[in-house]
Amino acid sequence: MESILNKIQYWYEQHFARPEEEPIKLADPNFHHHKIITYGADLRNLELPLEERAKAALNIGLLTYTGGISAAMVAVDYIHSMIDILTIPDTSSRVRIPLLKGLSCLCYINYVNQDVAKEFHLTDVILACLDEDEDSPAMKLELLNVKFWACYLMTIICCNNIPCIKLFQDSGGQMLQDRLEELCNKDWFGWPKNYADVMFGLFGYQKKVKPKRKSLAKNPEKQKKSPA
Repeated sequence: MESILNKIQYWYEQHFARPEEEPIKLADPNFHHHKIITYGADLRNLELPLEERAKAALNIGLLTYTGGISAAMVAVDYIHSMIDILTIPDTSSRVRIPLLKGLSCLCYINYVNQDVAKEFHLTDVILACLDEDEDSPAMKLELLNVKFWACYLMTIICCNNIPCIKLFQDSGGQMLQDRLEELCNKDWFGWPKNYADVMFGLFGYQKKVKPKRKSLAKNPEKQKKSPA
């Protein structure tokens, strides 16, 4: 019986068992590169659910943020794929927020990646996010979180990048000013800053002054004298 089992095991190993991959050492300088490429394959895998692909985008961003310039040079090839998913209609916040986070990490203090993102029309995608409206209260809250992350990403790609600032101003126009002013008045609880307010000031916008109500006090000189 034992010999039969051994033969079955040998036959299985020859035909089905996959050779084990050599484990990657954390100290290996190519660790980040290998993981970025692995997650990049998931990002571009059209058979995976969008949420799984979005998680892969977030992981690419985190690896880029911690891996330095060399990791960013590898990750830049996946910016286009991330932006493409963001343009898919009716995607949920569970898809869009990880993508916005991943792009924020990719573009953080990296002018090359910022310019690549601009070439693939990331500015238009962010403006479209800010200009969305929802009727349902639950969807409004979900969309608000997307807009918060869109504002944060906007600060990242506009940091010391005058061409991006001008592009947002020219493309966004009055809509951008109005939407940012609306978001300035929202509760940014849990965020280190109100990034809508940061961008509102960076673009040089002036907040609208609400007209003061006219005083109801009557002019004493015009008051009629009471009858004696």
